[in-house]
Formats: sequence, structure tokens, C-alpha cells
Amino acid sequence: MIFKSKQEWDGLPLWAVDTDTQTVTHINPKTGKKERYVFHTDHIRYYLHHIEDKRPELLQEIVDKGEIYKHLDELDTKVTDAVNRQTELLMQSSREYQIANEMGAINISGSIGNLLRMQAQRAVNEAMIYLWKDEE
Repeated sequence: MIFKSKQEWDGLPLWAVDTDTQTVTHINPKTGKKERYVFHTDHIRYYLHHIEDKRPELLQEIVDKGEIYKHLDELDTKVTDAVNRQTELLMQSSREYQIANEMGAINISGSIGNLLRMQAQRAVNEAMIYLWKDEE
């Protein structure tokens, strides 16, 4: 679904977000050119579909204020940082990962690391994506 700002420039919405393609578009009033940014992470896709379903009025408000790119960029940064921190904690506490590293078993430590990262992503997604801005 596409959410368009009420504010227009030359008949086009100043801001828009397409929740299906995770694309934010903006008309730069100084140049008249359309700027486009596509988010490629799963957590942005999950978040956009969640807020579209549960709080579409909030998403429309964020688009109308011209804050949609900043909002998604901040969420992307915070979730990525949290996943990295959680992955590191899981790696530090995983005896199997530590043993594989000590043995120099790169394939095994890489596989375990990937599993730990997926575990971290799942935990962070549940804690951050579905609660981000839901408290407002």
C-alpha cells in the first residue's frame, strides 16, 4: 500500500512510502527532482506491514510530517545495532561457538555464528519492531 503526504509539490505528494516495496520517495522542492530510497532489510519490511495493519493513522501522520525516511532510517540503525550486540552476547556465551573458534574450524564457527545471529534477529524483532512507536 502507498501512503502519500497531503502536502504536494506540483501536483505530486511531497513524501510517499510504499509498504510493499519498502520505498520512500520525496520531491525535493529546491530542484523539483524525485528522490527515492529503498530499504532492503527484513525488519523494515516487518515493521511497515505491522504499522500498516495495526496503526495506519500513525504511519500516515509520519508521512504527512515528512519524517518517514528519518523514522525508518533510525529504526534500521537501532535494530541493526541491537542485533549486532545480541549476536555478540550469544557468541560469547556459546561454548560450541568458542570451541569451534579455538579449534580454527571456520565452517563450523561460521554456521554456529549464523544460527546465533538468526536467534538474535528473532529476539530483537519481537522486542523492537512490533513495539517501535506503538507506545504513542
